[in-house]
Amino acid sequence: MKRSVFASLLSGLFLLTVGGLSAPVAAQPATETVELSLESLYNSSTFRGRFFQGGRWAETGPVVRYTERDGEATDLMEYNLETDTRTVLIDGNGLQKPDGDGLVNIESYQYSADRSKVLLYADSERVWRLNTKGYYYVYDLEAGTVMPVSDRAKGLQMFAKFNPAGDKVAFVRDRNLFAVDLMSGEEMQLTDNGSDGGIINGTFDWVYEEEFGLRDGFDWSPDGQHLAFFQLDETNTRDFQMTDFTTLYPEYTKFRYPKAGEVNSEIRIGVIDMAGANMGETRFFDTDTWNEGGEETEYLSLMGWTPAIDGGHHVWMARMNRDQNDLDLLYGNPASMELQTILTETSDTWIDVETGFSDLDTGTLTYLDDDEHFVWRSDRSGYNHLYLYRNDGTFVRQLTSGDWDVTTFHGVDEAAGTLYITSTMESPIERHLYRVPFGGGTNRASTEPVKITDESGWHNVNTSGDLRYYIDSYSNVSTPPVTSLYRIDGSLVKVLEANEELIAKVQSLGLAPVEFMTVPAADGTDLNAYLITPADFDPREEYPMLIHTYGGPGSQEVRNAWGGTERLWHYMLAEEHGILVAGVDNRGTGGRGKRFKAQTYKRLGPLEAEDQIAAAQHFGAMDWVDEDRLGIWGWSYGGYLTLLAMLYEDGPETFKLGVSIAPVTNWRLYDTIYTERYLSTPQKNPDGYDLGSPVTYAANLRDDQELLIVHGDADDNVHVQNTVIMADALQAANKQFDLMIYPGRNHGIFGGTTRLHLFTMITDFVTENL
Repeated sequence: MKRSVFASLLSGLFLLTVGGLSAPVAAQPATETVELSLESLYNSSTFRGRFFQGGRWAETGPVVRYTERDGEATDLMEYNLETDTRTVLIDGNGLQKPDGDGLVNIESYQYSADRSKVLLYADSERVWRLNTKGYYYVYDLEAGTVMPVSDRAKGLQMFAKFNPAGDKVAFVRDRNLFAVDLMSGEEMQLTDNGSDGGIINGTFDWVYEEEFGLRDGFDWSPDGQHLAFFQLDETNTRDFQMTDFTTLYPEYTKFRYPKAGEVNSEIRIGVIDMAGANMGETRFFDTDTWNEGGEETEYLSLMGWTPAIDGGHHVWMARMNRDQNDLDLLYGNPASMELQTILTETSDTWIDVETGFSDLDTGTLTYLDDDEHFVWRSDRSGYNHLYLYRNDGTFVRQLTSGDWDVTTFHGVDEAAGTLYITSTMESPIERHLYRVPFGGGTNRASTEPVKITDESGWHNVNTSGDLRYYIDSYSNVSTPPVTSLYRIDGSLVKVLEANEELIAKVQSLGLAPVEFMTVPAADGTDLNAYLITPADFDPREEYPMLIHTYGGPGSQEVRNAWGGTERLWHYMLAEEHGILVAGVDNRGTGGRGKRFKAQTYKRLGPLEAEDQIAAAQHFGAMDWVDEDRLGIWGWSYGGYLTLLAMLYEDGPETFKLGVSIAPVTNWRLYDTIYTERYLSTPQKNPDGYDLGSPVTYAANLRDDQELLIVHGDADDNVHVQNTVIMADALQAANKQFDLMIYPGRNHGIFGGTTRLHLFTMITDFVTENL
């Protein structure tokens, strides 16, 4: 299967979350006594658990490659998961830096196509979420030599990658593209107009990275003749400034952040000739997205190279309007620079292409190995399903169907006539691996998907490149992740990490099982919910209840999956303080199809708040819940929804307490791409913005309600400005509330003992007031 987006050294590095182990060593069951406490949860490794260290799948078989620290050196290893055989591919002790002191400590790598060289990535630095800038070296496997791609003194490099022939490396530095000839060592600057606050070549601005998940913005053509790249111009966007008050004189961090309704960066896709007489010449496709086109052609959200079509490779790209409900799949011919519309997708609400924080795990477009077809993901039927097209855009057939969502497309075994997916077919609160007849192969016995994974719960599946094996990180609501290797038919090969110690610790706590149920929404729709009770729960008593919410588009709080430290903290509230904890997935959340998810379109907030209020009232009517002691808490979108549920309509009469962490308080303050996807612009939908803002309802806070708002003042995502404006509105209405600001902390509010302080404060606030 050919992936839908181009690969850099940083893409697809880890199959699974990486823990502290370089080898899957079975742990012994815990014998010491453990207890749930703030110290054990937030200031120790007691409940941290063990995770199998993944890597990248090798080309065939149950083999992964990974890096392993060996004293001062970092080795590149190959590990056959089935035979438990490990091989050192590159001994890190031989990687002496030719341009500095010490060794090259491998953080990522890429083999050249002929496997004679390896591109090594080291000494990285963080760019917002990920460490995407550092230094690159070329290691010659035969000669055993290390060569820097470029002079370190010129600055950090990003997204370096070999051309198909392996004789050139291209990379981004200081918002410009460069290429190095590995034979001569000559460095060629491909663009020269990159600048802070202006042009960006080969990478992206803040909002494209955050909301479309785009960082690496260039790729070689499969024949090495061209290099396609994104170019952005953020000249007309506005700065946002964060202030560091921890220094003697405040210091400032500025970056471009387009807020809802404001100007976005201009964007276009260019092609650079990388061979022949026109070497270095740059041309741009006329996509109507560069200082023209208006809101009808606002974004270029995806890009890559097609297989050979009519003898040549084309640049494919996804163009979207500003409201993100029209998408054109375009092919650009790098010879003529002509554009062709291959297909058009439209929606009454929005089209998902972002795959980072939603109920989707894989992208929109995947080319198949037959070089004749691609698979397109769409929710046009009301659920996310797969559709087969010829490379020229001719529709062939729908590949999956039913009242359930495909969340991951793993690939097609064309010889066997089988495709593999993860879906919600079993249940919206679970994920399972299925095989589905593809047609044209040998597997024609069934027309329905066949479930491969057995255990009830959440299967995080990663298939090998040849689709013969998969690694399954499986958990359920009461069991921490267990990682195992399977053959593609579902037969177990071996357990890679049993996580026995953490499982034994959790079992020793004697916790009551989480109960899944449905509760009525404000309009009577059944909502998925869970309930946590103390082990000695007595239905004859009345208990306070705290509802945990997130509730944003495509998210899921209610899952039959391990909830980690947060879930254990909820159990601590139940066991130590007698507080019931519940979670409810309101309308607008994921896993239940587009109609359920899109009900909040152009009215983010009120409907979700109505559902959380209705759910709380439903629980409050139970004999064993004290309706006068109901609370709600959440983070980010959950912090936003906590405020709205506290203040909107029946919220003040329903919730006694709320804890709102890092909340949006007015969608005008949040970024363009995310906000306008669900609300359109404030110019076109001002009422939607006003009705969905907690600031609008600040005066509704009752004197007997307790509200705690928490924010980090270095939050580049949901700016502390949101909390300041909310505080101003509450103060103007003479409403009392509690406020905690964490200096220098970002949206995650972590570092040092920060989480211990945070959850100690929240625990005290909840227990004192519920």
